[in-house]
Amino acid sequence: MAPDPRFDLIILDCDGVLVDSETISCRTLVDILSPLDPDYDLETVMRRYLGRPASAVVEDYERMTGRPAPESFRQDWRTRLFSAFSAALEPVSGVRAAVTAFGTDYCVASSSDEERIEHCLRHTGLWDLFAGRIFSTTRVARGKPAPDLFLLAARERGAAPERCLVIEDSVSGVMAAKAAGMTVYGLTAGSHFAVLDQRSALVAAGADRLLGSWHEFALPAAAG
Repeated sequence: MAPDPRFDLIILDCDGVLVDSETISCRTLVDILSPLDPDYDLETVMRRYLGRPASAVVEDYERMTGRPAPESFRQDWRTRLFSAFSAALEPVSGVRAAVTAFGTDYCVASSSDEERIEHCLRHTGLWDLFAGRIFSTTRVARGKPAPDLFLLAARERGAAPERCLVIEDSVSGVMAAKAAGMTVYGLTAGSHFAVLDQRSALVAAGADRLLGSWHEFALPAAAG
């Protein structure tokens, strides 16, 4: 694939874009939060947390219990999550072929922390593509839907925001990309779209294009 001269950098979300992790992650949260509030079923959890940082979950836990989240809560959540990932996590179909054909600079900008990103990429055999190209929400004051993470990635990779293309699967991620002044494609290849179909919501949030799979990805032909 020849580089598109309009884009100097492609910024990729991780969960739901590189790895099919969202359903696994949200099922783990249902197991943890539904004993505190039975209304927290899988669809509710997806609506509330897709694309958002872990701090949003901690805030809700503290609201439900009326006390600060203990370290044991965070550790139990991480242990369950990593165990579930090790048992069932897969790469999103077609992602390796698409990334290796980009023909331009690329990186990851994710609401997950560095340890989780690395765990997911190593487990799915994608680490070799992204080592040294990772930006985590832990590096900015405001997570998605604020633009901070995407702007950080663009600045450190030496790309102007208007010359960046973002690939996202969540409404908050699309909003963050648009707030950063970037072009954004909504990718709907993750298994979580079978539970919560947010295609229309991605468009409403500002997605410039929807992709049903990585196999549909192609940079637009340059004008001329």
